[in-house]
Amino acid sequence: MSSSASRHLSIDIETRSSADLPSVGVYKYAAAPDFRVLLFGYSWDGEPAQVADLTREELPLGLAAALADPRVVKHAFNANFERVCLSRLLGMPEGAYLDPSQWRCTMVQAAYWGVQGGLKQVAAFLNVDAQKDAAGTRLINKFSKATAKPVAFEGGDWERFVAYCARDVDCEMKVASKLPGPIPEREQALYVLDQRINDRGVGVDARLAASARAMAEADARESKRRLASLTGLANPNSPAQLLGWLQGRGCPIGGCGREVLEAEAAREGCDPLAREAIELRLASAKSSVKKYAVAEEAAGSDGRLRGCFQFYGAATGRWAGRLMQLQNLPRGDIHGPALDVARDVVREDGDPGLVRLLFGDVQDTLKSLVRTALVPREGHTFAVSDFSAIEARVLAWLAGEEWVLDVFRGDGRVYEATASRMFGVPIDRVDKELRQRGKVATLALGYQGGPKALERMGALKMGIPEEELPRMVRMWRNANRRTKQLWGEAERAAYAALSGEGPQKFARGAARARLDPSIDGLAIDLASGRSLHYRRARVDPADGSLSYRAAGKGAGALKVETYGGRLVENVTQAIARDLLAEAMARLEEAGYEIVAHVHDEVIVEVPCDRADWCLGRVNALMGATAPEWATGLPLRAEGYTCESYRKE
Repeated sequence: MSSSASRHLSIDIETRSSADLPSVGVYKYAAAPDFRVLLFGYSWDGEPAQVADLTREELPLGLAAALADPRVVKHAFNANFERVCLSRLLGMPEGAYLDPSQWRCTMVQAAYWGVQGGLKQVAAFLNVDAQKDAAGTRLINKFSKATAKPVAFEGGDWERFVAYCARDVDCEMKVASKLPGPIPEREQALYVLDQRINDRGVGVDARLAASARAMAEADARESKRRLASLTGLANPNSPAQLLGWLQGRGCPIGGCGREVLEAEAAREGCDPLAREAIELRLASAKSSVKKYAVAEEAAGSDGRLRGCFQFYGAATGRWAGRLMQLQNLPRGDIHGPALDVARDVVREDGDPGLVRLLFGDVQDTLKSLVRTALVPREGHTFAVSDFSAIEARVLAWLAGEEWVLDVFRGDGRVYEATASRMFGVPIDRVDKELRQRGKVATLALGYQGGPKALERMGALKMGIPEEELPRMVRMWRNANRRTKQLWGEAERAAYAALSGEGPQKFARGAARARLDPSIDGLAIDLASGRSLHYRRARVDPADGSLSYRAAGKGAGALKVETYGGRLVENVTQAIARDLLAEAMARLEEAGYEIVAHVHDEVIVEVPCDRADWCLGRVNALMGATAPEWATGLPLRAEGYTCESYRKE
């Protein structure tokens, strides 16, 4: 945005649409034929809020001009909503949106300064009256949710709704005033990039999504029918009824949660009929196939799914998933050429019986195909590039675990090398079983985790005996002494900073803990140039524990306890995020259009006739030499091209 910006415009709008906002997202919501902006609340340069009632008048020309004027900085809480909705108000076509570089998001600003959540939670944490009460909810339900029953935009409730909009503008400005400052310029540039990626969207194979959705629903109905027949229950969907039936078959369980049922089905002594009932119950409740419905319903008329990413969705600065939840896609068990065969069968035939004949379980097959519902536009293919083992690399770099860094500078076989160190065998004698142990230990134990961390990473399902887990923890820590030292170093730095001993460097100078009066807590400055913020961080004088406060789901603050390993995890994931963000910026600057990103992976649309060349360039830009602030960190990116998204 131009540095000559002269005015600031704070905005909050109230809207109405027949589309369900939580289900389809703001892009599809604003594209509905009956979408309209009801109220435009605004404030120029912090003056008292005003409201333009757009049910009675057109948007004043001065405000309409300001929305496109680069000299006017627009502010809003969750600015993506206002920007997309106002693009529609101005008559811009689907796929075209107001320039995000002219906008500042107060929600992102609050998240950067350690206060994450919606306006109600953020305002409550900062002691600002958000007036998000039952009365406000009633007004929103009355005026903003389109129903068959006509509603009159007049009377006492309407006047209260107009006042509600004005108070929201004032509330959002007060929230911003309570924060220490704007987000760093680099983060603002990344926010703009994030918005462009969200605006661009990713293609959806509507035919596959519709066929898979219909097949999943038919299979779920069949599973429920078979479950009712097997159990004789009037309502086998009732957890209470099913639990009673399972207990009657000798199942020693106290609930019907997914993890409980999966563990019981895997138990050696589980009754065969009970196991069959559990499998039918789980098959009818798989959430991964519901992503097809989201893809189908939330895609625009041009077949693109927009709004899948929430910038600064996690306290470390990582993105969070929205709608299809691309950050949480199932991996599935079908790979290679078989994946294309399964995709064709589902897409073209839509026959559950044929799927069962060729691949077995219908729901598991559909789970394997979820990624492939994402497709490039015509004449293009996907170039997918992924940072190889980025967290393990960053952790080793922060700790100075040189033997791990040497592995990454070499063949990169860190799981084999870890097993070799843990079990004292030559690396060429590390078999599949030992490699599995090295892998689960590497993934689970880097942040001070113990046996339970190994369990959560699936150690028991891999066949590793429970009694072996404590020994694995000891062996891994003995093999990674510098990492173990880093946990204590991070914790001591936090304690010392909070005790008034001044800024404390740790992680070989890549991080610095300091007391930050502006947040009444702890800040950790990263070598990448930004900071992590721990609001109202304290050391408990009674037991010496370390904690901070975060915005709760309701009103007020939530106490969060932390420790050395968790702080190291935060720093590691934050640095990994910054490396990904810099790579994404390099790709966009080079002219590559990112349509999605999943964890440490970037998905780019490239022309089919130059796919291999483009992939080479994408990998080179992703895995470029580490930035100056990360000297000595070995980076590597690997990738592939595909006609529909998948993991290879």
